[in-house]
Amino acid sequence: MDVSQLFLQRYDALYNFWIGDLWVRVTDDLMRQRPDPRVNSIAWNLWHLTRVEDAGLNRFVTDRTQVLDEGAWMEQMNIPWRHMGGEMTFAEVDELNQRIDLAALQAYSAAVQVRTREIVTQAGWGNLDAAMEADHLHVILVDEGLAHSHAAGLLENYLGWTKGKCLMNFGLTHPYQHVGEIGVIASLLGVTFD
Repeated sequence: MDVSQLFLQRYDALYNFWIGDLWVRVTDDLMRQRPDPRVNSIAWNLWHLTRVEDAGLNRFVTDRTQVLDEGAWMEQMNIPWRHMGGEMTFAEVDELNQRIDLAALQAYSAAVQVRTREIVTQAGWGNLDAAMEADHLHVILVDEGLAHSHAAGLLENYLGWTKGKCLMNFGLTHPYQHVGEIGVIASLLGVTFD
């Protein structure tokens, strides 16, 4: 089994099993709700993990244009933010919950999944041992606006990460972390999965 097959084995389970059911079983109203003042919504988590995957694989791993910029997705989703949501205030999270077009978010997520599978199967990422450098990170996080204006320390955090670490983290580890969070939120909202 090569790296692509191993990655896709877990990636397909993530989207075909864990996340796929959410779009069918959770109503739009429940997607937008925060069950506690200190918790994000399911919609916010889906938007955030999709933004991180899009930027993380396209900009950190392959240095391609983000899917976000190829389909007027910000306009379609009715959101004004390019960043990935880290350090958003709960007032901003509430605004996102009210504004976001959930059908467009689902379509954006599907487009990102197509791109991720393309990146992984075409192995066009180059040397997986290549490390992130400060100048490149500054362009992505600051100039291109991936980091929220209140976010601090992201550049230092990612400095030295390899493309391989970015591939595995942004494509698998990070989304699975949020799937766990989504499961807790769904439970608090009374959503059951048979």
